Amino acid sequence: MRGMFKTIVTLAILGAALYFTNPTMADFGTFYERKQVAASQKGVSGVLANITKKVAQTGANLVIERGFARTDSLLFSTFTLGSSKKPLERYIGLGKVIFIEVK
Repeated sequence: MRGMFKTIVTLAILGAALYFTNPTMADFGTFYERKQVAASQKGVSGVLANITKKVAQTGANLVIERGFARTDSLLFSTFTLGSSKKPLERYIGLGKVIFIEVK
């Protein structure tokens, strides 16, 4: 009986933590922008690196604002680019900082 109580309390704490840290579109935007900037910097240096960084930031912001849709599921959020039936990209967000790409 005591072990079951600990399990229930642990699950309640974990559920509350996920609920209160459910990522918003702004949290996802920060993640996606960092991802795009990192991808644009591979094999580039100097002035060209600064230019590609700015282009990646601008492009990421436009894609986030216009393309992605957020679905809130209380404990996590799903971010989808394109139609929900055949998305171009889909991510599951947990705890404001963990985003997992779903293929």
